Amino acid sequence: MLEENLSKLGFSPSEIKIYLHLAKNGSSYPNRISADTKLNRTNVYEALYRLVSKGVTSFIIKNKVKWFEAKNPDSLLSLIKEKEDEFKTTKTSILEEIKRLNLIKSDKKPLEATIFSDKKGLRMIFEDILETRKPISLIAAQLQFKDYFGPYFELWHKERIERNILQRSIFPLKVKDKLENRKFLEYRFVDNKFTNPTTTIIYGDNCVFIQWSDEPIAIKINNKEISKSHLNYFNILWNS
Repeated sequence: MLEENLSKLGFSPSEIKIYLHLAKNGSSYPNRISADTKLNRTNVYEALYRLVSKGVTSFIIKNKVKWFEAKNPDSLLSLIKEKEDEFKTTKTSILEEIKRLNLIKSDKKPLEATIFSDKKGLRMIFEDILETRKPISLIAAQLQFKDYFGPYFELWHKERIERNILQRSIFPLKVKDKLENRKFLEYRFVDNKFTNPTTTIIYGDNCVFIQWSDEPIAIKINNKEISKSHLNYFNILWNS
């Protein structure tokens, strides 16, 4: 089914519903789309702009009202090509990280690496971050944690604040306007061209590398020397 294939491309249920509605019925504006699809108006707005960012939907302004329409179906082929390129980049990045990690030896503590997958596995990582109670250093290209976990994202930050855990995050400039101010949370930004599709999280003696997708996968490495190495790199970015 087309809905299932769109989901594999990273479309959320609301994005699928709105995209197919526009493809079948032509251009429309958010209030009408909300009424026709029975979706909350706020969710409609958010989904529409995500579809625009995916390159499968466009809009024009008529009488100060934005009208959205589905682009030519060929735009889906462009999105597929983009996903393929992202996967190749991620694969190369992870292989380089693994090669580099293989060159780092520590006689103080053996290397411990664990792989986590799906929502349950990733949640275990974020719970461990809270339990460790160490400062968090994070590098990300998008807001995948928030988009993937929804309400749990807010609960996690609430718990982090209650435990007085400091978090420093580095994002590309393109998401600057989407971030919220929170206690014990500092942001800094790099040029969009320096972003990496893999999220890196450093806390205590742990490094986590997350590849976000419909079935995300994460590698957690518990090693003091490796953690220190990545934290040094993070601090170079942070101070620059």
